[in-house]
Amino acid sequence: MSKSTISRCPQCGSTSLLWPSQKNFSCVDCGFVLYLNVAAAVAVIIECQGKILFGIRKHDPGRGMLDLPGGFTDPRESAEEAARRELKEELNIDIKEMRYLFSFPNQYAFKGIEYDTLDMIFLTRLDTAPEIEAGDDLADSVWIAYDNIDFERIAFNSLRHAVRHYIQTFHPA
Repeated sequence: MSKSTISRCPQCGSTSLLWPSQKNFSCVDCGFVLYLNVAAAVAVIIECQGKILFGIRKHDPGRGMLDLPGGFTDPRESAEEAARRELKEELNIDIKEMRYLFSFPNQYAFKGIEYDTLDMIFLTRLDTAPEIEAGDDLADSVWIAYDNIDFERIAFNSLRHAVRHYIQTFHPA
C-alpha cells in the first residue's frame, strides 16, 4: 500500500497525512499512526519421485497459472500451522513432516492494491503421491518433473525464485 491507495485517515477522515516512510503514515489532525507491515505467507514444495506438485490457480491474481500450495498466515498462527492448514484446504492432505527451507519477498496485487509479503517456503518429500482433491483457491493440481517446469507459468516471482533455488541447490543438473 502507498500514498496512491490511502488518501484519508481511517480514524478521522482527514486528508492531512504524513508519510515519513513507505512503512507508515500518520494523521496531522488526530495523531493516528498506521504501520503497513509485510504480510506473512507460506508455500510448500511437495516433492515425489522427481516431480513437484503445483496447483492451478482458480482466481486472480494469476488465474490459470501454476502455484505452490500455500497462502497467508492467520493471526496467532505459526508458519508451520499455516502450511498444514493450507495443504488441507487446497489439496485435502495432511502432512506430518516438513521443514523450512528459505524465504523470498513478494508483491501480491489484489483488487488494485499491492501488498508486500514475505513468502516462507517449506519442503516435504514423499515416497508415494497422495490422493489429492483440489479445493479452495485451486482449480486443479499437476505433478511436473524438474526439467519440465515452465517458470514463466508460475504465478508469483517469489515462487519462481523459490522453485529455481530449490532445484539448483538440491537437484543440480
